[in-house]
Amino acid sequence: MEKFKTNGVCKKMNFRFFLFIGVMTSFSSFMLLLALSDKFASSYDAKDLELSDVTLTQDQSKYKHLVGLVRNIGNNTANQIIISANFLGEGNISLGNFSKQTELRALNPNEITPFDILIFDKKNNEKIKNFKADIKYNLTDHKDKKLNIVANDSRLVMTGFFFINGKIKNSGDTHSNNTNVISILYDKNKELVGVWKAQTEPYDIPPSAMASFTIPITDKTPSFRISSYTLLIESNNYSELN
Repeated sequence: MEKFKTNGVCKKMNFRFFLFIGVMTSFSSFMLLLALSDKFASSYDAKDLELSDVTLTQDQSKYKHLVGLVRNIGNNTANQIIISANFLGEGNISLGNFSKQTELRALNPNEITPFDILIFDKKNNEKIKNFKADIKYNLTDHKDKKLNIVANDSRLVMTGFFFINGKIKNSGDTHSNNTNVISILYDKNKELVGVWKAQTEPYDIPPSAMASFTIPITDKTPSFRISSYTLLIESNNYSELN
């Protein structure tokens, strides 16, 4: 896991990125941060995993999301991590239950992964007063740390799109299959404002080889607020080399 500062505005536009946007839009949805009421509370039920930075957000299509981080504070590797949230209205009446798997499929001890739960029902947006969240997961074997970020940069172009580019090296002795890069985006106050991801190109990386990646953040409205970001890497068989 590495944290990076953004590089400011780039005045030159590279049109091949805009072609890439249509392909990658389905990977993620950017969220505009909303203030949570002091009334909001949360309950977490997990022995080895804990939640932090849990925030209610809204995207440009006016769908709300519950986003946050999961940290493995135990001694075992967790997988199939599901975050479930029950959203409550006045009088703690349930407005609906929604759940989502975390972005990293396996989480070694002392690692973090973000999550993003989309609330499909817009009619309850203004009714949400509280929520309760819990974690369910299984245990698995330790995932070898063989992936490394060898270069990355970011830029905000004049059109309002934000891009994160970089290169990943596979230090393992087998192919890194289905390799993904996840970005956790923060504003200047270090508050989480979005989670985006993309596959590397190629997504299967041979041993000792490198692959490039581009993560386009295509929501123009909040893109100017991005101040820093954390990148995470995972494939079917490897995790990030710290």
